[in-house]
Amino acid sequence: MDAIMRIPLSRRLFLVGAGAFAVSCATGRSHAAPARLLFVCQFGSVKSAVAREWLRRRAAERHMPLTVESRGLTPEAHVSPALAAALKADGINSAADPLRQFAIRDAAAVDIVILFDKAPAVAALGKSRDWSDLGSMNADYPAARADLLQRIDRLLDEIGKR
Repeated sequence: MDAIMRIPLSRRLFLVGAGAFAVSCATGRSHAAPARLLFVCQFGSVKSAVAREWLRRRAAERHMPLTVESRGLTPEAHVSPALAAALKADGINSAADPLRQFAIRDAAAVDIVILFDKAPAVAALGKSRDWSDLGSMNADYPAARADLLQRIDRLLDEIGKR
């Protein structure tokens, strides 16, 4: 601890270990570990990937540490040219992470799973949330984005209260 105290206060805001808590050296208070989230959609390249990037952005704006990934039930690049242009205009890169196929172990490793499509009945998905009613991003990105951002903001409010 003495070695840590020699680090300037501005550099020792948070220490994050492998345990479930981080400790602020400045205040001595403990903080819950960053939330771990997983978005899952059919292809892994549209709803889940766009949601992942918007969640990362909105969390960063709130200075909320979290881990978020996305997966596809049947991974496939499925972004229309119009959606690609709209995402670029928003500064969103849905291809920032590689496409990955959903596996049960992915759900077991996170706190919250959000499904944009109906997934097979699996015990590990019991903690999942159903966002399958989100509109098509390829068909009407502005409307889907508005709905998605409201959901993300509510989710971040919820996580912030933990």
